[in-house]
Amino acid sequence: MKLRLLAALACFLLPGLSYLNADVFRWVDRDGTVVFGNRPPADARDVRRMFEEAAPAPAPPGAAEPGDAGVEAVLQELEAEKAREEAERRQAEAVRRQAPPTRAELIAREREKLEKRIAELEEQPLEYFGSQKNKRVRIGYYRYRLDKLLADPEGYFANPEPFEGNVKTPAQE
Repeated sequence: MKLRLLAALACFLLPGLSYLNADVFRWVDRDGTVVFGNRPPADARDVRRMFEEAAPAPAPPGAAEPGDAGVEAVLQELEAEKAREEAERRQAEAVRRQAPPTRAELIAREREKLEKRIAELEEQPLEYFGSQKNKRVRIGYYRYRLDKLLADPEGYFANPEPFEGNVKTPAQE
């Protein structure tokens, strides 16, 4: 039963698919009426190709032959369009850079900063801290702040802690 349905469907759809691969032109005739078709007449005005055939098709009447100045004009137009797109991209990038960071970006930056500080402290020799206890306290402080950031970002940013355990941070000295 399914095979018959598929065969019938194929018989109706396959002939119609060839039309999807045709050029469609838009032009204005002598009376000023906009007309669509696959070949514009020779006296048509304002001829534009709306849909292009996948395979090379004959050019519409009055179109430039390959190798004419038309190719250069198309290349210049493509280059100008590429330059416009590049300028738009640069402008969008500048706007994005000037925009205030989103909450997710703030959290990601703070997390990265805390993880970097923990790694730096873990690499320091014991003499830097004076004792193993001081090293654990210092690293533990940053791990505590990281855990607090991940658990409650709103509370983390609402209540900043200006002290690093019992040592003032360099920004407040």
